[in-house]
Amino acid sequence: MAILTSPSGAVPTSLVYITLGTLMDIWTIVAMVYYPPETAWGKFLSVGFLVTGLALLVIGLLLGPIGRAARHAELPPTEVTPAVTQTEMNAAEHPPAVVPGAAQPIQTNPANNGVATAASTAPVAPVAPVAAVVQKR
Repeated sequence: MAILTSPSGAVPTSLVYITLGTLMDIWTIVAMVYYPPETAWGKFLSVGFLVTGLALLVIGLLLGPIGRAARHAELPPTEVTPAVTQTEMNAAEHPPAVVPGAAQPIQTNPANNGVATAASTAPVAPVAPVAAVVQKR
């Protein structure tokens, strides 16, 4: 039941939005106080950065509650949860049987530049080489 144990991604994302929005607003206000914009283009950029920082801050503040509300929609129904938990506990108590000695020996293959490969027990039919066709002009 990985969905019950995996943390929500809304919290780190929310913190990033809040941090970026706050820092953007702080530095925009500092720039506006110490270096007031003299041109229309400078005023446009200053106000644009200030509003963008405020928008990121609001998105970050709203993203946390939205993520927590969406988490409830991801959870399985309460009727199913105990049955799934019991099934997983039974599977953990009785793992599948492993047959010892079922692994194939490792051999090096000179055709593969000495790369180790598992030995095959089934015979392999030879493959005819494909002739390259070269057209001359």
